[in-house]
Amino acid sequence: MTERDAGLGRDAQQQPAADMTRASAAAPDAREESAANAATGGATPSTPAANAPTAFATPHIHPAEAAIQLTPNRPGPAAHPALPAPELDRIVIDRLHVHGRHGVFAHERANGQDFYIDAEVWIDTRAAAASDEIEQTVHYGHLMRALYEVAMQEPVDLLETLAERLAAVTFAFPGPQAVRITVHKPQAPVKLRFDDVMISILRYRPEGAQPIEARRPSARAVIALGSNLGDREATIRDAFEEIEALDGVWPHLRSSLYETPALTTHGVDESAPAYLNAVIAVHTSLEPHELLDQLQQIETGHGRVRAERWGSRTLDLDIVEHGGLQLHDATLELPHPRAFERAFVLAPWAEIEPEASLPGRGPIRELLANAADRVERYRG
Repeated sequence: MTERDAGLGRDAQQQPAADMTRASAAAPDAREESAANAATGGATPSTPAANAPTAFATPHIHPAEAAIQLTPNRPGPAAHPALPAPELDRIVIDRLHVHGRHGVFAHERANGQDFYIDAEVWIDTRAAAASDEIEQTVHYGHLMRALYEVAMQEPVDLLETLAERLAAVTFAFPGPQAVRITVHKPQAPVKLRFDDVMISILRYRPEGAQPIEARRPSARAVIALGSNLGDREATIRDAFEEIEALDGVWPHLRSSLYETPALTTHGVDESAPAYLNAVIAVHTSLEPHELLDQLQQIETGHGRVRAERWGSRTLDLDIVEHGGLQLHDATLELPHPRAFERAFVLAPWAEIEPEASLPGRGPIRELLANAADRVERYRG
């Protein structure tokens, strides 16, 4: 079946997209329902509690639930005029591996098994091609991570449920107009010889086509990261991911890690744990104070305690500059008032944006040459 036959072509707009479940080789109709008899030698499971556990209860709505609830009236191609004939551009993820615990049987929940996820994402890539900016398309690394995390969350009985959640989380990203999700379960508990069991679903963006203008950032921001308590490297790398995952933030550039002595209000303290520092540049639609609030929430999530000015900390996130703005109020000063003299900010920033300038201070490479503090590339 071609994508045109499946409903992506304009000439197929009147035909609803069909979900497909396939089992290859000797058991074309074998699915989880037949797996129940085959895995127990033909016997019907005696009690649901013993052999057919339901999905784990959760007090919170699953991250994909809001999007899933829109699917009963999900629009077809007619709601997506951005989809030309025969089809839009695609980003394809092939056989993302997850060791999950999905299935109707207790042993599937206890032991887990291998699942493989395919995702075909229909998206207009022309803006990204013209600008060469990743925020104009879907960051496939972030999408893969999102699919993986959904598949690793609470188990579900059916591949159908898992596939729906994977499709829904895809639409949490701006840009995708349609997605085909295929979930493979090659170790399905069926006592017959077969190569694979899979379900494939095609879904359109629940709210209809999304105009490209709605997902453009308004400013570039530079953020400095620092940590000298706990697992410093893991904290910085986690913070990279959390910043880039914020609503209204698009990834741009990350620096390497640098190590510096602890700087206190009394100067360098050689007895205190050394800092790891880095810089990340992002594009954002958030106003400076909105971004600051989000960064402080990330700090709090990593156990940041503001007990002492310039004291040791699990994570420190500072906005160095935001769209060239210059402002000063009770909560925020831009550009950062001390960034111009700190090598642990300037060195990682110069690594990723060597031609950048700090508003009101000048080119960062010149500022770095005049900085007095020591900084070394972290070797791990």
